[in-house]
Order: sequence, then structure tokens, then C-alpha cells
Amino acid sequence: MPQETDSFAKKMLPLFFLFIIINSIVLVFQQRLDTYKIDSFVVFTANCLLFALSVLTLAMYVRASNNTNPNVFIRSIMGATMIKMLVLATSAMIYLFMAGKNRSVYGVFASMLLYIIYMVLEIRIALKLNQKK
Repeated sequence: MPQETDSFAKKMLPLFFLFIIINSIVLVFQQRLDTYKIDSFVVFTANCLLFALSVLTLAMYVRASNNTNPNVFIRSIMGATMIKMLVLATSAMIYLFMAGKNRSVYGVFASMLLYIIYMVLEIRIALKLNQKK
């Protein structure tokens, strides 16, 4: 069991480093982001949500990669994508509705860019998991 935990932690390191780097950038350049009308709190919250979802989906990928049926791995990728899309779309709609006129559309666009970055990183990790099999 500890070997699986170490293996999962090792696979999660790129996601963790991305999370730390993005949060550091947001904190350091908070004033500059405000001048571009990007709410740093929106980007920070989206980064935290994306990280949590990425860890969840990575756990799904690791569990599916241990299965002998190759269809399980494909279903886990598709299911994880659907879960992320639904959670993120719901979060964006709730934010846009609750913020009213004070909403940061550029912050939402920056969050979409973060989604793409996390997605590319997850795909690379998933491909490495599939290659080892």
C-alpha cells in the first residue's frame, strides 16, 4: 500500500508544482492583474478548484490503469472530463450570477486558460500511465 501512495504522490507532483506556480504568480502580480481587470481572487479560486478536480481525476486514472480491461481507462478519462466540465461550468455560472455587475469576465477567461493548462498536464500524465501498461 505505501508503494501505491508514493507512486500516486510522484504522479501528482507536476500538478502540485503547477498549482504553487500559478498561485505565486497571482499573488506577486495581483496589482498588475487588477489593472487588466482580472480579479485575482477569481483566478486563485479557479486554480484551487482545478487542482482539486485534477487530483480527483488523477486518482481515477491511476485506479483505472490498474484494471486489465482497457475500456475502463477510456471510460475513466471520459467520466473525469464530464465531471470537470459540469463542475466548472456550474461554478462559472454561479459566479457570474452572484457577482452581478462586479463580475470579472477577464478573470473567467484566465480561468479557462488555466483549465487548458491543467488539461494538457493531465493528458500527459494519463498517457504516461497508459504507456507503462
